[in-house]
Amino acid sequence: MSKILTRLRGVAAVAATTALVLTGCSSTASTLAESADGLTKVTVVLGWLPTAESGGFYAAQQLGYYKAAGLDVTIEPGGPQVSGTQLVASGKVQFGITGSGSNEIVAAREQGIPLKAVNAIMQGSATGMMVHADTGIASLKDTAGMTWLNSPGVLGPEWAKKTLGITFAQQQYTGSLANFLHDDKLVQQGIASNEPYVAHEQGAAVKFLPFSDIGFNPYNTVTYVTDNFLKTRPEIVKKFVSASNQGWRDYVGDVKVATDVNTHLTKDVDKTLDAALVWFEWDAQRKYILAGDGARRIGAMNRERWHALIDQMRKLGVVKKSISVDDVADFDVTGDLAPAAEQPAAPSGSYDPITY
Repeated sequence: MSKILTRLRGVAAVAATTALVLTGCSSTASTLAESADGLTKVTVVLGWLPTAESGGFYAAQQLGYYKAAGLDVTIEPGGPQVSGTQLVASGKVQFGITGSGSNEIVAAREQGIPLKAVNAIMQGSATGMMVHADTGIASLKDTAGMTWLNSPGVLGPEWAKKTLGITFAQQQYTGSLANFLHDDKLVQQGIASNEPYVAHEQGAAVKFLPFSDIGFNPYNTVTYVTDNFLKTRPEIVKKFVSASNQGWRDYVGDVKVATDVNTHLTKDVDKTLDAALVWFEWDAQRKYILAGDGARRIGAMNRERWHALIDQMRKLGVVKKSISVDDVADFDVTGDLAPAAEQPAAPSGSYDPITY
């Protein structure tokens, strides 16, 4: 049995967002503390525990991009007991990163929480379901009548029911692949850069079926702030986003930078991280980061994608209020930083390549 353990992803954040005590929220103060060397101190809370999926932020920190921008950035891990939306909305931290996707920001607005997206690293959604490869299942529609293991509040399965006209039983995903590994009649929730590799390491060949195949494709690794912070400290928001994007450009496009950051993640940040899994995540996520507009601009967002997401959430009954694209996203923060011209391969032997 592999020592790699899958961890429950932050894909049920819609439910967490609706649990906020709205009366306890306050706008982020425009006055920020300074460090001893005159840097403006800000904090970002990740959408999940530190992995390669947050590697660009650590790269910006390690390479001094935040410091060069005049910022002293503290990176706080997310996790199953952490609500980044609540921390940002309450003013305890300045920046949040989505765990499930841009739908978190729309859900927050539905609840009257004034959050706004300003940057999107993951252009294509890497969330979906996986099946055992030997079942011959080729699409989500082929899973009709099976049992899906997914977290509460995840919208992809509901979109599948609505658009594919299929039904299936559902059980809660607890963060373990144990049941799935021993039952080829189960359909397992996952992220393309994580669970398929964990299954492979535990002896199961899988096929990954992304929700984007059926048109549900929210942005992920989205940076968000409160309306008030964006209005009162736009220069801080722009500096943070610009430095973060430089970190992401170098992290996904420079093996030396990736090696240094991945070593930092596994040796200093979280010693329980498996180095092979981190390298798999680094490699697997790049096609999602560089998809669509990401091929030209790191962090890009466009109105059409946000409009489509709001419309989908309205069709699912998740959004009932009148929410516009400008309510949930600002398009003036992300710059024009292009990704590296070439994307190098992962170091030889860093992980066991798989087909999924």
